Amino acid sequence: MSRLGNKTVQMPAVEHVGCVGDAVDFFYVEKHRKNRDFYINLQNMQVEMTKDDVQTIKAVLLYIIKNSRDDRRDVYSIVKTAYYAQQLHFVHWALPIFNDRIAALPFGPVPSNLYNILRLSRGEENERRFLRQEGLDAISDAIGFDSESFYVKEEPDLNYLSESNIECLNEAIQKVAFMNFDNIVKDTHGIEWRRAYYESPNKIMDNLNIAREGGAAEDVVEYLQDALEWKRSLS
Repeated sequence: MSRLGNKTVQMPAVEHVGCVGDAVDFFYVEKHRKNRDFYINLQNMQVEMTKDDVQTIKAVLLYIIKNSRDDRRDVYSIVKTAYYAQQLHFVHWALPIFNDRIAALPFGPVPSNLYNILRLSRGEENERRFLRQEGLDAISDAIGFDSESFYVKEEPDLNYLSESNIECLNEAIQKVAFMNFDNIVKDTHGIEWRRAYYESPNKIMDNLNIAREGGAAEDVVEYLQDALEWKRSLS
Protein backbone atom coordinates (compact mmCIF):
# COMPACT_ATOMS: atom_id res chain seq x y z
CA MET A 1 0.00 0.00 0.00
CA SER A 2 1.30 3.45 -0.90
CA ARG A 3 0.58 6.79 0.70
CA LEU A 4 -2.87 8.09 -0.13
CA GLY A 5 -3.27 10.89 -2.58
CA ASN A 6 -6.27 11.25 -4.83
CA LYS A 7 -6.24 7.61 -5.91
CA THR A 8 -8.91 5.11 -4.94
CA VAL A 9 -7.47 2.27 -2.90
CA GLN A 10 -8.91 -0.68 -1.05
CA MET A 11 -8.89 0.18 2.65
CA PRO A 12 -8.12 -2.52 5.23
CA ALA A 13 -10.12 -0.86 7.99
CA VAL A 14 -9.12 -0.75 11.62
CA GLU A 15 -10.26 1.67 14.31
CA HIS A 16 -8.47 1.98 17.59
CA VAL A 17 -10.49 3.16 20.54
CA GLY A 18 -9.51 2.37 24.09
CA CYS A 19 -10.45 3.19 27.63
CA VAL A 20 -10.04 6.68 29.00
CA GLY A 21 -8.30 7.37 32.27
CA ASP A 22 -7.99 10.98 33.36
CA ALA A 23 -8.77 14.05 31.25
CA VAL A 24 -7.40 16.65 33.64
CA ASP A 25 -4.66 19.25 33.79
CA PHE A 26 -1.60 17.20 32.81
CA PHE A 27 0.97 19.05 34.83
CA TYR A 28 -1.32 19.66 37.78
CA VAL A 29 -1.84 15.91 37.97
CA GLU A 30 1.87 15.33 37.55
CA LYS A 31 2.52 17.59 40.53
CA HIS A 32 -0.28 16.15 42.67
CA ARG A 33 -0.55 12.68 41.23
CA LYS A 34 -0.79 10.92 44.62
CA ASN A 35 -3.99 12.78 45.47
CA ARG A 36 -6.80 11.03 43.61
CA ASP A 37 -9.29 13.77 44.50
CA PHE A 38 -7.75 15.86 41.70
CA TYR A 39 -8.65 13.31 39.03
CA ILE A 40 -11.68 13.17 36.76
CA ASN A 41 -12.71 9.53 36.53
CA LEU A 42 -13.73 8.46 33.03
CA GLN A 43 -13.14 4.76 33.54
CA ASN A 44 -16.65 3.82 32.41
CA MET A 45 -15.81 4.94 28.84
CA GLN A 46 -14.17 1.63 28.02
CA VAL A 47 -14.14 -0.09 24.64
CA GLU A 48 -13.23 -3.69 24.02
CA MET A 49 -9.72 -4.35 22.70
CA THR A 50 -8.32 -7.33 20.87
CA LYS A 51 -5.10 -9.02 21.93
CA ASP A 52 -3.43 -7.58 18.85
CA ASP A 53 -4.53 -4.08 19.92
CA VAL A 54 -2.84 -4.62 23.29
CA GLN A 55 0.36 -5.93 21.73
CA THR A 56 0.45 -3.02 19.29
CA ILE A 57 0.20 -0.49 22.11
CA LYS A 58 3.04 -2.29 23.88
CA ALA A 59 5.18 -2.25 20.73
CA VAL A 60 4.48 1.45 20.17
CA LEU A 61 5.49 2.44 23.70
CA LEU A 62 8.63 0.31 23.70
CA TYR A 63 9.64 1.56 20.26
CA ILE A 64 9.23 5.22 21.22
CA ILE A 65 11.12 4.84 24.49
CA LYS A 66 13.94 2.82 22.94
CA ASN A 67 14.47 5.17 20.00
CA SER A 68 13.98 8.55 21.65
CA ARG A 69 16.83 10.71 22.89
CA ASP A 70 17.71 10.28 26.55
CA ASP A 71 16.22 13.69 27.34
CA ARG A 72 12.97 12.80 25.53
CA ARG A 73 12.06 9.73 27.57
CA ASP A 74 9.88 11.62 30.04
CA VAL A 75 6.13 11.05 30.13
CA TYR A 76 5.25 14.28 28.33
CA SER A 77 7.59 13.67 25.39
CA ILE A 78 6.49 10.04 25.02
CA VAL A 79 2.76 10.73 24.90
CA LYS A 80 3.25 13.65 22.52
CA THR A 81 5.39 11.48 20.24
CA ALA A 82 2.64 8.86 20.19
CA TYR A 83 0.07 11.53 19.36
CA TYR A 84 2.12 12.91 16.47
CA ALA A 85 2.75 9.41 15.09
CA GLN A 86 -0.97 8.63 15.19
CA GLN A 87 -1.79 11.88 13.41
CA LEU A 88 0.84 11.27 10.76
CA HIS A 89 -0.55 7.80 10.07
CA PHE A 90 -4.05 9.23 9.77
CA VAL A 91 -2.79 11.72 7.20
CA HIS A 92 -0.58 9.42 5.13
CA TRP A 93 -2.40 6.10 5.40
CA ALA A 94 -5.96 6.83 6.61
CA LEU A 95 -5.51 4.30 9.40
CA PRO A 96 -4.50 4.52 13.07
CA ILE A 97 -1.36 2.91 14.41
CA PHE A 98 -2.75 2.03 17.82
CA ASN A 99 -6.09 1.68 19.58
CA ASP A 100 -6.64 4.58 21.97
CA ARG A 101 -8.76 7.67 22.52
CA ILE A 102 -7.00 11.02 22.45
CA ALA A 103 -7.91 13.20 25.44
CA ALA A 104 -7.63 17.00 25.31
CA LEU A 105 -5.67 18.12 28.37
CA PRO A 106 -4.63 21.72 29.09
CA PHE A 107 -1.13 21.09 27.78
CA GLY A 108 -2.22 19.22 24.68
CA PRO A 109 -3.57 15.92 23.35
CA VAL A 110 -2.75 12.73 25.23
CA PRO A 111 -3.43 9.10 24.20
CA SER A 112 -5.29 7.98 27.30
CA ASN A 113 -4.28 4.33 27.68
CA LEU A 114 -0.66 5.02 26.83
CA TYR A 115 -0.52 7.72 29.48
CA ASN A 116 -2.05 5.48 32.14
CA ILE A 117 0.34 2.63 31.28
CA LEU A 118 3.30 4.96 31.77
CA ARG A 119 1.90 6.09 35.11
CA LEU A 120 1.51 2.48 36.18
CA SER A 121 5.10 1.83 35.09
CA ARG A 122 6.35 4.45 37.53
CA GLY A 123 4.50 2.82 40.40
CA GLU A 124 1.03 4.37 40.42
CA GLU A 125 -0.94 1.23 41.19
CA ASN A 126 -4.27 3.08 41.14
CA GLU A 127 -3.98 3.24 37.36
CA ARG A 128 -4.72 -0.47 37.04
CA ARG A 129 -8.42 0.22 37.35
CA PHE A 130 -8.30 2.26 34.14
CA LEU A 131 -6.58 -0.53 32.23
CA ARG A 132 -9.29 -3.15 32.21
CA GLN A 133 -8.71 -4.54 28.75
CA GLU A 134 -6.92 -7.83 29.10
CA GLY A 135 -3.17 -7.37 29.20
CA LEU A 136 -2.98 -3.56 29.17
CA ASP A 137 -1.75 -3.37 32.75
CA ALA A 138 0.87 -6.04 32.02
CA ILE A 139 2.50 -3.74 29.47
CA SER A 140 3.86 -1.69 32.36
CA ASP A 141 6.04 -4.64 33.39
CA ALA A 142 8.09 -4.15 30.23
CA ILE A 143 8.83 -0.50 31.03
CA GLY A 144 11.17 0.74 33.74
CA PHE A 145 11.28 4.17 35.37
CA ASP A 146 14.08 6.03 37.09
CA SER A 147 14.73 9.73 37.74
CA GLU A 148 11.69 10.88 35.72
CA SER A 149 12.86 8.89 32.70
CA PHE A 150 11.51 5.64 31.23
CA TYR A 151 13.53 2.76 29.81
CA VAL A 152 12.66 -0.53 28.14
CA LYS A 153 13.03 -3.89 29.84
CA GLU A 154 12.46 -5.80 26.60
CA GLU A 155 12.67 -5.17 22.91
CA PRO A 156 9.60 -3.96 20.99
CA ASP A 157 7.95 -6.74 18.98
CA LEU A 158 8.14 -5.38 15.45
CA ASN A 159 5.69 -8.02 14.25
CA TYR A 160 2.99 -5.68 15.54
CA LEU A 161 4.33 -2.62 13.70
CA SER A 162 4.09 -2.25 9.93
CA GLU A 163 6.62 -0.39 7.81
CA SER A 164 4.25 2.57 7.65
CA ASN A 165 3.81 2.48 11.44
CA ILE A 166 7.57 2.61 11.95
CA GLU A 167 7.98 5.36 9.37
CA CYS A 168 5.47 7.57 11.21
CA LEU A 169 6.89 6.71 14.62
CA ASN A 170 10.38 7.66 13.46
CA GLU A 171 9.11 10.93 12.01
CA ALA A 172 7.32 11.76 15.27
CA ILE A 173 10.38 10.88 17.35
CA GLN A 174 12.50 13.25 15.27
CA LYS A 175 9.86 15.97 15.45
CA VAL A 176 9.67 15.91 19.25
CA ALA A 177 13.45 15.67 19.59
CA PHE A 178 13.82 19.21 18.25
CA MET A 179 10.83 20.84 19.94
CA ASN A 180 10.69 22.43 23.37
CA PHE A 181 7.67 22.44 25.66
CA ASP A 182 6.33 25.77 24.40
CA ASN A 183 6.65 24.64 20.77
CA ILE A 184 4.65 21.49 21.46
CA VAL A 185 1.93 23.29 23.40
CA LYS A 186 1.50 25.85 20.60
CA ASP A 187 1.56 23.19 17.90
CA THR A 188 -1.05 20.92 19.51
CA HIS A 189 -3.60 23.49 20.69
CA GLY A 190 -5.59 23.67 17.48
CA ILE A 191 -9.28 23.99 16.72
CA GLU A 192 -10.05 20.35 17.55
CA TRP A 193 -8.19 20.51 20.86
CA ARG A 194 -10.18 23.65 21.79
CA ARG A 195 -13.48 22.02 20.81
CA ALA A 196 -12.79 18.89 22.86
CA TYR A 197 -11.36 20.72 25.86
CA TYR A 198 -14.00 23.43 26.16
CA GLU A 199 -17.11 21.83 24.66
CA SER A 200 -16.85 18.04 25.09
CA PRO A 201 -17.83 16.68 28.53
CA ASN A 202 -15.38 13.79 28.21
CA LYS A 203 -12.54 15.83 26.61
CA ILE A 204 -12.15 13.29 23.80
CA MET A 205 -10.82 14.55 20.47
CA ASP A 206 -12.26 13.43 17.14
CA ASN A 207 -9.94 11.34 14.98
CA LEU A 208 -11.19 12.86 11.72
CA ASN A 209 -10.50 16.39 12.93
CA ILE A 210 -7.08 15.32 14.19
CA ALA A 211 -6.36 14.10 10.66
CA ARG A 212 -7.61 17.35 9.13
CA GLU A 213 -5.41 19.43 11.40
CA GLY A 214 -2.47 17.28 10.33
CA GLY A 215 -3.09 18.28 6.73
CA ALA A 216 -5.19 15.36 5.47
CA ALA A 217 -7.18 15.98 2.30
CA GLU A 218 -10.91 15.31 2.47
CA ASP A 219 -10.64 12.13 0.39
CA VAL A 220 -8.18 10.78 2.96
CA VAL A 221 -10.53 11.79 5.78
CA GLU A 222 -13.31 9.87 4.02
CA TYR A 223 -11.14 6.76 3.84
CA LEU A 224 -10.32 7.13 7.52
CA GLN A 225 -13.99 7.53 8.41
CA ASP A 226 -14.85 4.37 6.47
CA ALA A 227 -12.11 2.51 8.31
CA LEU A 228 -13.30 3.62 11.72
CA GLU A 229 -16.94 2.88 10.96
CA TRP A 230 -16.06 -0.56 9.61
CA LYS A 231 -14.34 -1.48 12.85
CA ARG A 232 -17.22 -0.13 14.92
CA SER A 233 -19.61 -2.32 12.97
CA LEU A 234 -17.64 -5.39 14.05
CA SER A 235 -17.74 -4.48 17.74
